[in-house]
Amino acid sequence: MIILGFIWEQSLNKTLLASAICLSLGGVLASVYLAVVSPKQMYSHETIDQALQAQAQMELSDNQLAILPHTTSHRVEPGSNSYLALREAQIDRGDVLKILESSKEVYDLSRIRAKVVFMVAWQDEAEQSASAVMFHLAPTTRLLIQKVDSEWQAEMIELPVSAPSRTFVGVVQQSLWDSAANAGMDPQLISDLAQIFAWQIDFSREVRSGDRWRITVEELFADNRPIGWGNILAAEYVNAGESFSAVRFPQTGDDASYYAPDGSSLKRMFLKSPVRFGRISSRFKRRRFHPILKRNIPHNGVDYAARTGTPVRSVGKGKVIKAGRYGGSGIMVRLRHNSVYQTAYLHLSKIARGVSRGKTVKQGQIIGYVGQTGLATGPHLHFSFYENGRFVDPLGRKFPSKDPVSKKLLPEYLQVAEQSLRTLPQWPPESSAKIARQN
Repeated sequence: MIILGFIWEQSLNKTLLASAICLSLGGVLASVYLAVVSPKQMYSHETIDQALQAQAQMELSDNQLAILPHTTSHRVEPGSNSYLALREAQIDRGDVLKILESSKEVYDLSRIRAKVVFMVAWQDEAEQSASAVMFHLAPTTRLLIQKVDSEWQAEMIELPVSAPSRTFVGVVQQSLWDSAANAGMDPQLISDLAQIFAWQIDFSREVRSGDRWRITVEELFADNRPIGWGNILAAEYVNAGESFSAVRFPQTGDDASYYAPDGSSLKRMFLKSPVRFGRISSRFKRRRFHPILKRNIPHNGVDYAARTGTPVRSVGKGKVIKAGRYGGSGIMVRLRHNSVYQTAYLHLSKIARGVSRGKTVKQGQIIGYVGQTGLATGPHLHFSFYENGRFVDPLGRKFPSKDPVSKKLLPEYLQVAEQSLRTLPQWPPESSAKIARQN
């Protein structure tokens, strides 16, 4: 009781604690709760019972919750639902109906997905009367439904997430993706890296063998287990000998963006490519032999060879002025970005949902998918760029950047940038072909 009184005074979840006391479950319900709450949050005082602390620090496996005394672990099978899953867990039918009803205001269990794991706490080893159910809804989200004075009560629990930084470094030998694999890094982070420098480097055509990259990224943990990756905090990419650096600022929050070390924005009015990873199969030319029409005509755009279904991005914010099928152009989307610039995306297999004439799209938004409609001999995207109504070659053109860090925040940014760039790992020896991995 002294321990419980101490915990009470430390402002932990009093409702949950009172419930556990009233139910006199011998620590079973507490075990269910403690198994899914960060030990750092629940146990910061040395006077707390060491046995409970050790139990609370039990790790959960990737696929199921840890089995604690007087508990059983289950999951919602494909084709099943929450009612059937709870009944298959041997919970009394009346309790199942009350559990489902009590949880509606917190989380509608009719929406439960297959393979969701849940744990049932029983009042004794006979497992005849359930006292609590814990659903593992997401890596950081639990739904606890517990019996309090014969009534079922539901509560959503969000686990605290920590985000220590991790660093990786790589050298391109065969491809950007291979360099990520060689570095022991999640390939998704390479996609994030490419997005950061999408205004400086056309990753569909400008990646070279010998290019180097390095990043500092947040690794997310909940309950002492890795659950994924957060934001890239700092990055550097050396492309054909030219170095580009990026710092996230502010480092937290939805309004964060990436800037060069001097505070200038890495973002430009237009992305360098409408396809993240694709091969240029035909460049802008005033005279080119058309493979279908069998005559020389201007090729007023750039062709990107890619698989059917490859996402196509808007290179800039704009208003949709055409969206549909247009003769030899096939399925096409055309955007007006301002009074000077327009872009067009031809031979699409389909247009993305929500993209139609009159709609406004964001820079980088998926507007369609690569196809082979119209006069096309194979799946590719034909990308046209217009300046004052005339076709221009978008490759190699430089466009103005977006707003830099404000003068008011610049001193703070420069300090953050210096600290962030200092966290980047050392480059591997140039004489070594082996990719280094830093922790």
